[in-house]
Amino acid sequence: MVSVSELSSAQPGKWRDAADDAIAAAKQCEGIGSYARDDVAATLRRCWVGDTGSAARGRFVKHADDYDAAAMALRAMAKAYDGLADDITDAQRDLTGALDYASTHELKVDDSGRVQLAKTVAVPTGSTEHLEPLMHAQGIIDDALSKASRADTDAARALRTVEGLTDITDPKLVKEALDAGSPLSIALRLAGGTDGLHPINVSSAQLAAVDSAARETGMSRKLLLAIVWQEQQWYQNHNPSLRGPLSSFGRIFDWTLQQTIKPDKSLGITHMKLETARTIIGHNQERFTSSDGTYLGDLNDSQLTKYIEENPDQDIRLSAFYLKELQEQPYGADTDKQLFTLYAADTPDVREKNEQNGDESGARGADIKVRGENWDKLQPHLDDAMAWDALSDEERAKAIRQLESDTPAGHHVSIEPIYAAGGPTTGTGSGDPEPGTPSPSPGPAPTPPGNN
Repeated sequence: MVSVSELSSAQPGKWRDAADDAIAAAKQCEGIGSYARDDVAATLRRCWVGDTGSAARGRFVKHADDYDAAAMALRAMAKAYDGLADDITDAQRDLTGALDYASTHELKVDDSGRVQLAKTVAVPTGSTEHLEPLMHAQGIIDDALSKASRADTDAARALRTVEGLTDITDPKLVKEALDAGSPLSIALRLAGGTDGLHPINVSSAQLAAVDSAARETGMSRKLLLAIVWQEQQWYQNHNPSLRGPLSSFGRIFDWTLQQTIKPDKSLGITHMKLETARTIIGHNQERFTSSDGTYLGDLNDSQLTKYIEENPDQDIRLSAFYLKELQEQPYGADTDKQLFTLYAADTPDVREKNEQNGDESGARGADIKVRGENWDKLQPHLDDAMAWDALSDEERAKAIRQLESDTPAGHHVSIEPIYAAGGPTTGTGSGDPEPGTPSPSPGPAPTPPGNN
């Protein structure tokens, strides 16, 4: 979420200057492309006949395509910058007007955008008239910050696509990739990597458990994926299958701690406290009673600890029901990001800060600030992975083939969803070899038998 200070200090003029530079470069590329295709290739057609001349013309036409593709990418960049500048300018204007209004009505505004009375006012019992200016200013400021935040998110997504277009030289593919919802566009965003964020290292069974728990509880699938990502234990990041020696040791070690020296140890892949698990189970007894009549609440601490450690699917279910309970107390729990912070610490202070600051993380402190920043960094990668996951097998395969077709022959092609969101995710380039790359030389003739 963009803060008051960030929106106030933004300089949209610089983005417009960058857009102008991108348009100027695009025009240069278009001019060079037109010259290569319309002038040079046409001259070669008249003056150089035969296979060699045809090959030369083909090379110049390919150069023209390269420049046309670059021009389209540059114009997309300019569009993203101009759109961001327009939206931020509008949001700044609204914010400035609201801040001036607040000042003249003796209101104070903190960096998260929260409006308060600057001094105590004596009012008749039951009267709310004095709050009308506050509510008016609050509404305008909320709208301005929300508009700026959406613009920032949309521009970042568009620029990630443009970054991927630097490796695409076919104008037809560039045009398709500029449709943000196209499989190729999604693949290009995923090809940009995960900005150093570790992947969600769980099996397909746990991903299915996330989907099931989201449907069962009505909680956001994205929120549950974020919880799994944030709460992953160290051994998961060594072994995605949760089956190797490291993961087995991790589970056994956790169980041992729970039974001996550290009874408050967080359990399972979502770090569920035993006491919290018992509370959730008690509030949802029918949901946590198996078909054979076994009620999880009847297990002793050792048995329940072992069960949670050995049944990550149920651990995910417990977390979903816990988030649902957090949401049922709406104060400070209006958004997925606020629930994400409350999952770590549901305290009066965290709820109060959530209510005061909304989704703004900059004003927070310690672990909650870090957790909020993690949420912000994770969101675009979850969005892209979920979009890839939602495609059909045929759409995903086509997108990979398109990347392969515009990648030099023999080069590796890969995308990096932050979780295993459906394949294929790798391939091998089938496009033209890179200029100047020598062809493999033939090996020595085999030695005839009997002559060695």
